[in-house]
Amino acid sequence: MKNLDSIYSSLSSEKNVIGLLDKYVSGVEYDSRKCAPGSCFVAIKGLVSDGHDFIKQAIRFGAKTIICESFPNQDLISPDVTFIIVNNTRLALAELSHAFFDFPSTKLKIIGVTGTNGKTTITFLLNSIFNAANSKGGIIGTTGAYFNNHFIPLAHTTPESRDIAEILYKMLQEGVEWVAIEVSSHALKQKRAECINFNGAIFTNLTHDHLDYHDSIEDYAQSKKILFDKLDKNAVAIVFGDDEHAEFMVRDTSAKVFTVGRNKKNYYKILKETAGIISTDFVLYGGERIIDGKTALLGKFNIENAALAAAACNSLKIDYGAIQKGLSVAKGAPGRMQKVVLFNEAIALVDYAHTPDALEKAINACKDVIMSESKKSKILCVFGCGGDRDRSKRPEMGKIASENCDIVIITSDNPRTESPDNIIKQILEGVSATNTKIIVEPDRKKAIEKSVELSSIGDIILIAGKGHEKYQIIGTEKFDFDDVAEIEKYGKL
Repeated sequence: MKNLDSIYSSLSSEKNVIGLLDKYVSGVEYDSRKCAPGSCFVAIKGLVSDGHDFIKQAIRFGAKTIICESFPNQDLISPDVTFIIVNNTRLALAELSHAFFDFPSTKLKIIGVTGTNGKTTITFLLNSIFNAANSKGGIIGTTGAYFNNHFIPLAHTTPESRDIAEILYKMLQEGVEWVAIEVSSHALKQKRAECINFNGAIFTNLTHDHLDYHDSIEDYAQSKKILFDKLDKNAVAIVFGDDEHAEFMVRDTSAKVFTVGRNKKNYYKILKETAGIISTDFVLYGGERIIDGKTALLGKFNIENAALAAAACNSLKIDYGAIQKGLSVAKGAPGRMQKVVLFNEAIALVDYAHTPDALEKAINACKDVIMSESKKSKILCVFGCGGDRDRSKRPEMGKIASENCDIVIITSDNPRTESPDNIIKQILEGVSATNTKIIVEPDRKKAIEKSVELSSIGDIILIAGKGHEKYQIIGTEKFDFDDVAEIEKYGKL
């Protein structure tokens, strides 16, 4: 419970008020269905619906304060409801929410992670390092929010600002000290990450994705850059220096910048890499010290992820020993190169790779494993592309899979309202004329089963696209579906 007048002062934009400010607020909500007596309802405009259309419902459920971007209809005005009209309700939602929960981010140490690929894995690596340093850690990201023994499922990689504020408040109550947050381009553009006091930020890479939402790759990059623009001089910015967008990301930041990569110009240099089926090893040289990195995560791209996590923690003065221990004991994020050993001694890897770059890196990781084992094994890839999303990446992913795998089974991902056959047709447009065996099986369950049938000892099956997801979206409905459960059903040892 907060006095409206006290949280009203947190609003930064110009505002008009209809009604009284001397009242109590029981909670801040952006979903009218969650309003209760005394709620403050913030009407935000979404991609599908507009919260302004639900003001009447919010009042009916008990909301006594309404934050909106336009003056209300006369029939909504009453003596016991206060209307506050602002320029941007998304910004207002963040400001009011963080004020309502007593600005929890200012009492925590927070690292934000942005980039096309690698965000989830890096947050799990960071959390492992936090724990190795005897500090309680927390994660907010694609697979949910984690702290102590608590798990909160999330609908988005980066939740709405109100939900972030509440989760951070709960973490603080549980004694959490460090938090790793995935920060998506959507969230930055929609001001979901406003009012978070970031101590550090990591940029992984920027490749082809989300061009159904962003007008261009330039708009996509500009959205990512917002995270670094908002860092203060006491924060650190860690960027993968080998990425062509790294310099752009930190061009206007006030934070201290550290680059990471294989190129000699980077502050933190990745050296002596080895990648196998058991572990991935590397040496990270930065300044005067060397970090011997060893992780159970597969693939050279995970060396980049581990190096970024290590560099961030090192620049924020976490002990070297804790960094090395945290990397060595880190468990991979769900659905990120998640390994399942099959009855025929083939290995299945379930991964969230759903962009051309991520798919190529996952396939290359499979190649590295085969080379390290000195075996002439096959790589089988099962994948599809999501419907109602960026169509331009479909043929490119078909090209990558067909040129780098022995057997490719093209199937459905989350087709949503698109025809699965049409999506597959667009993927096939990029398939090169190679010796690769191409199989089309729209039923994902059957496609996974087929991959097991075609595999033999030493082979690697990459099941890409859905990773941790426990559902498949067909039309507008969600059906239970889990890639890991399916591969275990057909082939687990």
